Amino acid sequence: MKQKNRELEAFASVLKRERDNKLMNVQAITATIAHEVRQPLSAIAANGSAALRFLAKTPPELEEVRAALKRLISDTHRTSEVFDGIRALFGQSARKLTPVNVNEIIFGILRSSRKELRDHDIDARLELASELPLVEGHRRQLEAVIANLVHNAIEAMDATTDRDRVLWVRTKASGHDAITVSVQDSGPGIDPKRIDGIFGAFFTTKSHGIGLGLAICRTIIEHHGGQLTATSDGKNGTLFQFALPTKSIE
Repeated sequence: MKQKNRELEAFASVLKRERDNKLMNVQAITATIAHEVRQPLSAIAANGSAALRFLAKTPPELEEVRAALKRLISDTHRTSEVFDGIRALFGQSARKLTPVNVNEIIFGILRSSRKELRDHDIDARLELASELPLVEGHRRQLEAVIANLVHNAIEAMDATTDRDRVLWVRTKASGHDAITVSVQDSGPGIDPKRIDGIFGAFFTTKSHGIGLGLAICRTIIEHHGGQLTATSDGKNGTLFQFALPTKSIE
């Protein structure tokens, strides 16, 4: 009887963990939408108010009104782009697996981040395995993960003045059926006592933001059959690493 009760308790624990994970995913995605949309909506309201003020003047400052309305239209388009991006990331079209070249994704992200890296005086160093096996996955989602890790690494080095600012991005084959991707910065690192909690839905080390990026990144990697981890000694940067299977996960 005791054995049966233990089995029931273990089963209930598994169900609760799965329910909590699903709830966290829904909360994370919902909060991400709110976070991403809040800024352009605030700009729309500000430009609308500015246009009314310029119209109320005698005579009305029509050029200023026109400029404010153009900014308003631009921010409206930006809001629409946020929803389009989230739909592409988590919608029906993202469920189809395709062969993905992770090295190609990394090259593209660093190419598009060239100006940001230069503005932050960061040296990007690549150590990408040649002939890296393709993975079966969702290209847009994997792009989002790597781009988020790179952006976080850049932000982590903002306050670094006592050493060179270096971003390392590495790939390698792991056995015959997986690859490993790592993104490492030379920033101040994360307190080892807090490292286990950084993938929580609302963890953040920033003075702004709600810390949802890593929670969603972890969810995406887990859906690809992999695991996203982080290590840091709290002094010499942070290493994010994930492995992806090269065989189909469906």
